[in-house]
Amino acid sequence: MLEVIGDRWTITILHQAFHGVHGFEEFQRRLNIPRSTLSSRLKRLIEYGLFEQRPATTPDQRWEYRLTDIGKDFLPCALLALEWQTNWVAGAPPGSIIHKPCGAQVFPELVCEHCQGPIEARNVSFQPGPGANRAAGQNQRRRRSVAKAAHSDFLPVSEELLDILGDRWTPQVMALGFFSIRRFDDMLSVLGVASNILTDRLKRLVEMGMLEQHLYQTRPARKEYRLTDKGRALYPLLVSLTQWGDKWFCGPEGKPIVFFHKTCGHELNGLIVCQSCKDVILPGSTEPGHKHTH
Repeated sequence: MLEVIGDRWTITILHQAFHGVHGFEEFQRRLNIPRSTLSSRLKRLIEYGLFEQRPATTPDQRWEYRLTDIGKDFLPCALLALEWQTNWVAGAPPGSIIHKPCGAQVFPELVCEHCQGPIEARNVSFQPGPGANRAAGQNQRRRRSVAKAAHSDFLPVSEELLDILGDRWTPQVMALGFFSIRRFDDMLSVLGVASNILTDRLKRLVEMGMLEQHLYQTRPARKEYRLTDKGRALYPLLVSLTQWGDKWFCGPEGKPIVFFHKTCGHELNGLIVCQSCKDVILPGSTEPGHKHTH
């Protein structure tokens, strides 16, 4: 899943697509992205099945790039990401999203499909899935991309959110905290990442207030990394990202990890609902609103 979306430019392109941008020239103008970079990211999004290329319906464009069912199904992840940004990123760009069926501003909530109860880290258990061995060998090393999006009249994506999602290692480092894997050597072993990369991601996550260091040994001094409230608030988004990846990019062996909702005992399947009307938020049911007042 992170091979597909773990790139800063890809995140910003998906963001614009959800706000109705379809043409190459409009993507390029809004994001101020190099044309060659835009071409390569659009090509990848088509290859992975998130976009499809169609002849343009307007004379100023040759082709349009439209979200497929796979791309549209990323909506819950996008909504939870923007909700986290609004609540936890100081000075985050203002904006809002409206749930068209009820007319209310969207405050997305992740709930269990079976019992409708909230999904939180403390009420979720897990066990290795049938695809665990395959997933363990999938990590690939790739340089972090750098994207500086131009100002948009639509709800922008903050640099902090791009730092978290626009990189294939950072979400995995964050996820380790929810599995109680907090020590540097243990993280290295689980992720199979180069030590300098892990050091860099941990340093950045501490600076952002997602993790904090705690001394667990004095001679010699050794520290572990624990989730802060800000870090724990990312849990619904990580669950949603995992579900999306399992649904569309899982190998024939099956899921690498199976989660269970301890509240009802069922295998976990989270749904994004509107807090106002409690209906599931479906693709096409939202639109940009006015300044966010959350």
